[in-house]
Amino acid sequence: MRLGSRRGVAVVVVGVLACGGEPAATDTDSGTGADSGTTGEAIVLADFFDLAEETYCGWAVRCGAFAAVADCRAVEFFETVYPPRLLASAWLDLGDGGQAVEYLLAAEAAGRLVFDAEAAASCLAYVEARGCEMPGAYAADEAELAGQAACDAILRGTMVVNGPCLLSVECAPQDAATMVCGFDPSCSEACCLGGCRPLASLPIGTPCNGNSRCQAGSFCGRDSDTGMFTVCTAKRPVGAACLGFDECADGFCDFNTAKCRALADEGEPCADFGDGGCKPGLYCADPGYVGDGRCYAFAPLGGACLTDWYLGCSALGSFCDPQAGQCAPAPGPGESCESGPCDLTSGCDWYSQKCVALAREGEPCGDAIRCAGALQCDGWDPAQARCRAPQFAGACAVPGEDELPQGT
Repeated sequence: MRLGSRRGVAVVVVGVLACGGEPAATDTDSGTGADSGTTGEAIVLADFFDLAEETYCGWAVRCGAFAAVADCRAVEFFETVYPPRLLASAWLDLGDGGQAVEYLLAAEAAGRLVFDAEAAASCLAYVEARGCEMPGAYAADEAELAGQAACDAILRGTMVVNGPCLLSVECAPQDAATMVCGFDPSCSEACCLGGCRPLASLPIGTPCNGNSRCQAGSFCGRDSDTGMFTVCTAKRPVGAACLGFDECADGFCDFNTAKCRALADEGEPCADFGDGGCKPGLYCADPGYVGDGRCYAFAPLGGACLTDWYLGCSALGSFCDPQAGQCAPAPGPGESCESGPCDLTSGCDWYSQKCVALAREGEPCGDAIRCAGALQCDGWDPAQARCRAPQFAGACAVPGEDELPQGT
């Protein structure tokens, strides 16, 4: 499953090397003295991916997603396809792709990327210390936010505006602008050459529509009488009139009053059921559906929960047991999933209402059977489809600095 690097040439992963799909890395000072935490030697990019997979899998085992680190590593491919957001997110891998490692190694060798060893060490330390609470079920503290920022700062691009690129991470941060690798939309080749550019946004007062991107702190306004889009408008303060969910600078738009409302504390009324309307780490629910939505704190295993909502449990792989009214470990393979979700090792087959173990490489998948980790199902019919490792479609060379895409 592992591939060594071939400097100057990169393997492209189908569905992974997306055109400009990666956000630009956060700009931090580059460090050279960070160690791996186990050997005392400085981390280098070629070794980072293996360390990252080992660390991520250790966290996944602690949280109950796998019985052993080896089981996790059998379905992850960090040394082939690096998922940059997975380390920071505290979510388990759903096989959504990532960045081709051979390209990253080649881009670093060509000076297109800078590897921040200090950020890498800080990121791995954060993942090692991370708990098993579901993202959103608690308010992240400064230490966690710093760890997430470190994970985002591991790779930093060096290409300036109009510099050639294949990934957005190759583009250097430009002040407050989000940099992306823009491509010629007519290009249909496997290795479309792009150019670094700031993600365009419209200033306040500029006409806009539903597809427009207004500058930070603003939204595309609507006429209150016709509902038609008007111009980019500064987000509104608490108490101001609003029509849409994205119009308030702080809090949310309460559609019952059509005004911006501050996020509510535990026990206070809320109107946006689910994860909105309440302060971080709280959720909005209306037990009994009596029109009295309130903010509730997420409960740990064994804590009381709202059985008619099947939510409110903080631990990954837990659910609100409707019989006990308490947060409990979710059912596993072979057990019933009629009353809630399955645990982290399985998925619910809605036909049989039984939890089915996540499939490993070469095993049937499709329909209600999901593949484990980064494995990808090659079809929909379990009679024929199988879980496969990420597939490769060819090689892309790191573009020369004098190469530019058409239209740049």
